[in-house]
Amino acid sequence: MTWQRIMIVGGPGAGKSWLAGEIARRTGLPWFCVDDAVWRADGTLRPAEAMDDQVRTWALQSAWIIEGGNSRTYLERACRADVLIVLSPPRWLRVCRVLRRLPSRALLQGTLTYDRLFLQKNLGLKAALPEQSAFYWLRSRQQVREFLDGLPMNG
Repeated sequence: MTWQRIMIVGGPGAGKSWLAGEIARRTGLPWFCVDDAVWRADGTLRPAEAMDDQVRTWALQSAWIIEGGNSRTYLERACRADVLIVLSPPRWLRVCRVLRRLPSRALLQGTLTYDRLFLQKNLGLKAALPEQSAFYWLRSRQQVREFLDGLPMNG
Protein backbone atom coordinates (compact mmCIF):
# COMPACT_ATOMS: atom_id res chain seq x y z
CA MET A 1 0.00 0.00 0.00
CA THR A 2 1.26 3.46 -0.81
CA TRP A 3 0.46 6.41 1.38
CA GLN A 4 -1.33 9.43 -0.01
CA ARG A 5 -2.12 11.46 3.14
CA ILE A 6 0.46 11.88 5.91
CA MET A 7 -0.16 13.91 9.06
CA ILE A 8 2.84 14.98 11.14
CA VAL A 9 2.48 16.61 14.57
CA GLY A 10 4.90 17.48 17.34
CA GLY A 11 6.20 20.37 19.38
CA PRO A 12 8.41 23.24 18.30
CA GLY A 13 11.83 21.95 17.26
CA ALA A 14 10.64 18.35 16.92
CA GLY A 15 11.71 18.13 13.27
CA LYS A 16 8.30 18.23 11.59
CA SER A 17 9.35 20.41 8.67
CA TRP A 18 12.56 18.49 8.06
CA LEU A 19 10.75 15.14 8.11
CA ALA A 20 7.93 16.40 5.89
CA GLY A 21 10.51 17.67 3.40
CA GLU A 22 12.31 14.32 3.36
CA ILE A 23 9.07 12.40 2.85
CA ALA A 24 7.98 14.82 0.09
CA ARG A 25 11.34 14.46 -1.65
CA ARG A 26 11.19 10.66 -1.52
CA THR A 27 7.52 10.23 -2.45
CA GLY A 28 6.60 13.25 -4.53
CA LEU A 29 3.62 14.01 -2.27
CA PRO A 30 2.67 17.68 -1.91
CA TRP A 31 3.75 19.17 1.42
CA PHE A 32 1.81 21.75 3.41
CA CYS A 33 3.08 23.51 6.54
CA VAL A 34 0.41 24.63 9.00
CA ASP A 35 2.58 27.64 9.89
CA ASP A 36 1.85 28.94 6.38
CA ALA A 37 -1.85 28.97 7.26
CA VAL A 38 -1.24 30.53 10.68
CA TRP A 39 1.04 33.44 9.79
CA ARG A 40 0.71 36.22 7.21
CA ALA A 41 3.76 37.30 5.20
CA ASP A 42 4.19 40.31 7.54
CA GLY A 43 4.49 38.01 10.59
CA THR A 44 1.03 38.66 12.02
CA LEU A 45 -1.48 35.95 12.87
CA ARG A 46 -4.32 35.21 10.50
CA PRO A 47 -7.81 35.02 12.01
CA ALA A 48 -8.59 31.55 13.40
CA GLU A 49 -11.33 30.94 10.84
CA ALA A 50 -8.94 31.70 7.94
CA MET A 51 -6.32 29.36 9.42
CA ASP A 52 -8.79 26.54 9.83
CA ASP A 53 -10.29 27.03 6.36
CA GLN A 54 -6.85 26.83 4.73
CA VAL A 55 -5.86 23.65 6.59
CA ARG A 56 -9.23 22.07 5.83
CA THR A 57 -8.78 22.89 2.13
CA TRP A 58 -5.43 21.10 2.14
CA ALA A 59 -6.88 18.12 4.03
CA LEU A 60 -9.65 17.68 1.45
CA GLN A 61 -7.12 17.10 -1.32
CA SER A 62 -6.47 13.54 -2.44
CA ALA A 63 -2.76 13.56 -1.56
CA TRP A 64 -0.79 15.51 1.03
CA ILE A 65 1.71 15.77 3.80
CA ILE A 66 0.43 18.23 6.38
CA GLU A 67 2.82 19.04 9.17
CA GLY A 68 2.17 21.22 12.16
CA GLY A 69 -0.30 22.20 14.81
CA ASN A 70 -3.69 23.87 14.63
CA SER A 71 -5.31 21.33 16.89
CA ARG A 72 -8.75 22.65 15.93
CA THR A 73 -8.36 20.74 12.63
CA TYR A 74 -6.57 17.68 14.04
CA LEU A 75 -9.58 15.37 13.92
CA GLU A 76 -10.49 16.26 10.34
CA ARG A 77 -6.94 15.55 9.19
CA ALA A 78 -6.59 12.37 11.24
CA CYS A 79 -9.86 10.96 9.89
CA ARG A 80 -8.46 11.21 6.34
CA ALA A 81 -4.83 10.28 7.06
CA ASP A 82 -3.16 7.11 5.80
CA VAL A 83 -0.47 7.65 8.40
CA LEU A 84 -0.04 9.73 11.54
CA ILE A 85 3.44 10.56 12.77
CA VAL A 86 3.88 11.99 16.26
CA LEU A 87 7.38 13.40 16.70
CA SER A 88 8.61 13.81 20.26
CA PRO A 89 12.39 13.84 20.49
CA PRO A 90 13.90 14.71 23.88
CA ARG A 91 12.98 18.13 25.20
CA TRP A 92 16.62 19.23 25.46
CA LEU A 93 17.07 18.61 21.72
CA ARG A 94 13.91 20.55 20.83
CA VAL A 95 15.01 23.48 23.02
CA CYS A 96 18.43 23.53 21.33
CA ARG A 97 16.81 23.50 17.88
CA VAL A 98 14.40 26.29 18.79
CA LEU A 99 17.17 28.46 20.24
CA ARG A 100 19.32 27.92 17.17
CA ARG A 101 16.51 28.59 14.70
CA LEU A 102 14.36 31.32 16.21
CA PRO A 103 15.21 32.38 19.75
CA SER A 104 11.94 33.84 21.01
CA ARG A 105 10.66 33.73 24.54
CA ALA A 106 7.17 32.58 23.47
CA LEU A 107 8.50 29.75 21.30
CA LEU A 108 10.89 28.63 24.04
CA GLN A 109 8.04 28.63 26.57
CA GLY A 110 5.87 26.64 24.13
CA THR A 111 8.66 24.11 23.69
CA LEU A 112 9.06 23.66 27.43
CA THR A 113 5.33 23.15 28.05
CA TYR A 114 4.35 21.33 24.85
CA ASP A 115 4.50 17.77 26.20
CA ARG A 116 2.31 18.60 29.18
CA LEU A 117 -0.26 20.41 27.04
CA PHE A 118 -0.32 18.43 23.76
CA LEU A 119 1.54 15.11 23.78
CA GLN A 120 -1.41 13.05 25.02
CA LYS A 121 -3.74 14.85 22.58
CA ASN A 122 -1.34 14.00 19.74
CA LEU A 123 -1.09 10.36 20.77
CA GLY A 124 -4.87 10.21 21.20
CA LEU A 125 -5.30 11.02 17.51
CA LYS A 126 -4.48 7.37 16.84
CA ALA A 127 -8.07 6.52 17.78
CA ALA A 128 -9.41 8.79 15.01
CA LEU A 129 -7.38 7.15 12.25
CA PRO A 130 -9.12 4.96 9.69
CA GLU A 131 -8.65 1.27 10.52
CA GLN A 132 -6.02 0.58 7.83
CA SER A 133 -3.92 3.66 8.69
CA ALA A 134 -0.43 3.50 10.17
CA PHE A 135 0.71 5.20 13.37
CA TYR A 136 4.28 6.11 14.31
CA TRP A 137 5.48 7.67 17.55
CA LEU A 138 9.06 8.69 16.79
CA ARG A 139 11.12 9.74 19.82
CA SER A 140 14.71 9.58 18.59
CA ARG A 141 16.88 10.29 15.57
CA GLN A 142 17.37 6.55 15.17
CA GLN A 143 13.62 5.92 15.00
CA VAL A 144 13.28 8.69 12.39
CA ARG A 145 16.09 7.14 10.30
CA GLU A 146 14.47 3.69 10.54
CA PHE A 147 11.10 5.16 9.54
CA LEU A 148 12.62 6.84 6.48
CA ASP A 149 14.52 3.67 5.51
CA GLY A 150 11.22 1.75 5.46
CA LEU A 151 9.18 4.44 3.74
CA PRO A 152 6.90 3.03 1.04
CA MET A 153 7.57 4.81 -2.23
CA ASN A 154 4.60 6.09 -4.24
CA GLY A 155 4.25 5.62 -7.96
